[in-house]
Amino acid sequence: MALPAANTAWPPAPWDLAYRAYAENEAWYLGDTDALEKIYRRAEQGDYSRRGTPMRGGIVGTASRMFWGRPVPAGQTRTRLHIPAAADLSTLSSDLLFSEPPEVQLAVAEVSGASASILVAGPSKEQQRLDLIANSDAAHAMFNTMGELKSALGATVITSAWDTDVADHVWLECTAVDVVVPEFRKGKLIACTMWTEYQSGSVFWRHLERHEPGRIEHALYQGTADNVGRRIPLEERPETAYLAKMVDGDSAILTGITGLTASYNLNMPTRSWRKKGELAFAGRSDYAGLHPLFDALDECMSSWMRDLKLGGGKILVPDAALQSNGIGAGGSFDMGQEAFAGLNMPGEVGKLAMEKVQFDIRVDEHEATAFALYREILRASGFSQSAWGDYSSGSAQTATEVNDRDKASERTRAKKTLYDKVAIAEQSAVALELDGILFPGKGGGYFERPTVVFPDVSQIDPEKLARTIQLLDAAGAASTRRKVELANADWTDAQVDEETERIRTDRGTVPDPATFTGFEPINPPDQEEPTP
Repeated sequence: MALPAANTAWPPAPWDLAYRAYAENEAWYLGDTDALEKIYRRAEQGDYSRRGTPMRGGIVGTASRMFWGRPVPAGQTRTRLHIPAAADLSTLSSDLLFSEPPEVQLAVAEVSGASASILVAGPSKEQQRLDLIANSDAAHAMFNTMGELKSALGATVITSAWDTDVADHVWLECTAVDVVVPEFRKGKLIACTMWTEYQSGSVFWRHLERHEPGRIEHALYQGTADNVGRRIPLEERPETAYLAKMVDGDSAILTGITGLTASYNLNMPTRSWRKKGELAFAGRSDYAGLHPLFDALDECMSSWMRDLKLGGGKILVPDAALQSNGIGAGGSFDMGQEAFAGLNMPGEVGKLAMEKVQFDIRVDEHEATAFALYREILRASGFSQSAWGDYSSGSAQTATEVNDRDKASERTRAKKTLYDKVAIAEQSAVALELDGILFPGKGGGYFERPTVVFPDVSQIDPEKLARTIQLLDAAGAASTRRKVELANADWTDAQVDEETERIRTDRGTVPDPATFTGFEPINPPDQEEPTP
């Protein structure tokens, strides 16, 4: 689609369905309890009230209400505690993918002439430019943000950005899909419209940025919460006024390349929307199907906190033990009083009829329930049970079972990186080509799509690795060089060779026992003694 016509619904169909799911996932990601209550109550008040309690009609409305959607009876206050399990899940996903960032590399054949010979001594000028764009600390920080957003919402869009007044190179940006309207053809992104919203009361200004092959169009609309409204000049808002000097007569910026300056980066393929046209390519959040578990975890922890409040010791005293506060002011009991006179009341003479009340705090029950919910959240999202600590069952497990359990995160990571590789490589190539046009002579230009290399394992347990190397050494199953490679997976061949030689020097060279036949004599028989 092109930019929206005036006074049309926003977001446009069918993406309005996706945006409702995005809003629910965002509420869990942010831990916005007000939004959760509004979403699950479906309205601020029920359809009707019964004995002062808001109610919704129908069996489904009554039986399937979530913890955060249950209305609080009038005159009561209830403690509701939110546990950020959803946000922790997105952080975990990003950590597994990008805590050790990928490397974006040009093929050796891509550099020409004098630059090719430099590869032996160091990166080429072209690779150095690509490093600035895609391998810098800023790019790695962006990848971390991207990892969290696509985990929560199901996808992100990577774009190439530039501003000659801000930086002397093109850089990569990521945008969450809850502010993107993508367009697909045969599952491939052909265009997308990103938007930024500014609100003042009931008036909504939306800056729409439409990416097409070879151009980026900018437009400003003034409308309402669900209507895009009318198009107005870019100068009407200070946030977009600078763009008015950059666009052409069609309100577009020509990029000078044929590639699309946006790449769609899936988290995982969708399940629920696979039969809904373009939504089939939208992507799947890690939260898919987990909202009831998040809700149950919050209910469990809220119940635990309720037990703590009710668990405070209380005493019941008879009216005769109260001190009068005057007519109409009731009575009170002095908790600090140490001596009491006998009371003239039924029962044993001289005995104070006070009763202690102490409710149980069900620690074990709540903890076991919370751990069970954590395990199900991790299992359903494809991560190892040990990812958040040891939430495994109390039964003994074999080494094979433990190893298989811990492999779940690695399998999920391997699947997710497939989509990251495609999107990062595609947009890195576009950014490098743009850089060659905007900043000529610095190494940028058109090249074939670079290679994106993720580390084999995102997080390695040093103790486990040390034991593995020790076992290989004891079995004589690995050379010194191989052991150095295992201990330093990110080292280059030259670094490995240098360290291997140092180890051999420190230990001294020992002959191979498989081929050693004895030391040669100092004076072989066929040689005469040297003349003194």
